[in-house]
Formats: sequence, structure tokens, C-alpha cells
Amino acid sequence: MSNIGTYILIGIIYLTSLLPHWILYRLSDFNFFFIYYVIGYRKKVVYENLKNSFPEKSHEELKQIEKKFFHHLTDVIMETVKEFSISKRSIKKRFKFMNPEVFQQHYDNGKSVMMTMGHYGNFEYGVSAPLWVPQECWAVYGKIENPVFDKYLVRTRERFGFTLFPMEETYNVMLKHKQGDKLYMFMADQSPHHAKIKYWLPFLNQETPVHKGAEKLSKMMDLAVVFIDIQKVKRGYYEITAHTLYDNPKETSENEITDKYFEILEKVIQKNPEYWLWSHKRWKYKRGVKY
Repeated sequence: MSNIGTYILIGIIYLTSLLPHWILYRLSDFNFFFIYYVIGYRKKVVYENLKNSFPEKSHEELKQIEKKFFHHLTDVIMETVKEFSISKRSIKKRFKFMNPEVFQQHYDNGKSVMMTMGHYGNFEYGVSAPLWVPQECWAVYGKIENPVFDKYLVRTRERFGFTLFPMEETYNVMLKHKQGDKLYMFMADQSPHHAKIKYWLPFLNQETPVHKGAEKLSKMMDLAVVFIDIQKVKRGYYEITAHTLYDNPKETSENEITDKYFEILEKVIQKNPEYWLWSHKRWKYKRGVKY
């Protein structure tokens, strides 16, 4: 896409974000119908992931979860569009941290935090964390090929106080800025590149390759490890509960932090599976297969 086309697209997204939530959710309803019934976007991927993760569920139960997932997905898309212009007051009302004192306690103890989460609920609104916590907030992100849109998206996600850095610069950035009280946000539940797979574990009834970066960095920098559980209360409203997993990660055994993260995430997903990102090709790599 040319720069002119990109600026036009950004303009359309921003103008759309100015619409009230009730109109955006009507657009979401339309998008759901089009994506699910007309083009069938990744329906096979979603159903296969669900079937393998919940072999005890019937076809009808799986299809019901599938539909709920796609409806939630289109809601998240429109909520992400709204992020381009949503006010601090509005996002704090809709994305509420229930126990921010967990982060205050670590701050008072002079401890920086590794905040782990999954692609669950509205994970995009995690960018509002600086409105709730006392720490300086940093987050890793994947660069977009279009430099104009990438720059605009980063600026949007930094509106509430986050500082973003590219995934390939993670270690350099974190080690360079390790002084002071900071919070680093990591979503570690997606599939690593096959060349970077170092560890497998059982997750959602399947042998799963996983990232270990969050564990490695939390041990290296002695970061308290906190997991946040994002629950959808009703359409457009989420509640976030923080759980400290480890105060002293250096005292943990090899893979303990990674195992614990996926154990808790699995329980969260099993409770309301429709809110996880099932359209990702999470299990595209199989152990023992060369790629």
C-alpha cells in the first residue's frame, strides 16, 4: 500500500473510532455475519483447535463456542478501532483493574514487574495499564511491514503511558533500562518460530511448543512475575485481576515459571473458551517433524 493509501486508511480508522460504542457494536454484528457466514475466515483452523483442545465436547458444543469466539473477535476488532480515540476516563471505566494494589506493593518494595497475560479477553486494552499502576510501563510488539502504519499504531498504543519496543530488540532494551521500578508486559501464549523452539509442554490437551523469554528475562533481571486474568463482564466491559506468581524468580527451578504461566492460562481458557484467540495457528508445528 502506498503512503497516500495508508494515510487514507488511518483517517478512515480514526473517524470510525469517533463513533459511539453502540454504533461500533452494530458494525461488529455485521462484521460477524460477513466473516463467519460469508467468507468463513479461518473457521477450519478455529474448529480444529477447539476439537483438539476439548475432545470431550460434542460437535454442537464446539460449534457454539466457535460462533461465540467469532462474535467476540469482531467486538475486539471494533474495540481496537475505538482505541485510536478513546478517552482515559472511558477506557478506565471499561477496562478495570480490580486489585492494582498488587502492583503498588511491588513498587513500594522496589521491585520491577514482569506482567504476563494471554491473548484472552480484550488483550489490546492492556495498553491502559499505566493508568492503574505506579511503575513505568514497557511492552514488546511485533513490527508491521508498512512503516507509516507501524508508526501510527505504536503512537496509538503509547497514548496512555506505555513505551513500546520491537520484539527483536527485547533483550537489549530491557537490559539497558533495567534500573528503576518498571513493568514489562509480555504475551507469551503464541507459537514460537520453529527454529526458536526450545521447550514443549502439555497445554489444552496437546503437546505444545512455547516461548521461554518471559521466564529467562524475569530471572535475569529479578522481576516479580504477575499474571493478569482478563474477564469479560459484558459487552465492552472487562475486569482484570492480578496474581503474583513469583516474588523471587531466581529461586525457581528450570521451566517452573513457564509451566505455571501455561497452567493458569489453561484454567482461564477452560472457564470461558470463547474469549481466547483460536484463529491463531497455535499448533502448526509438531514435535519431531523437521521444517
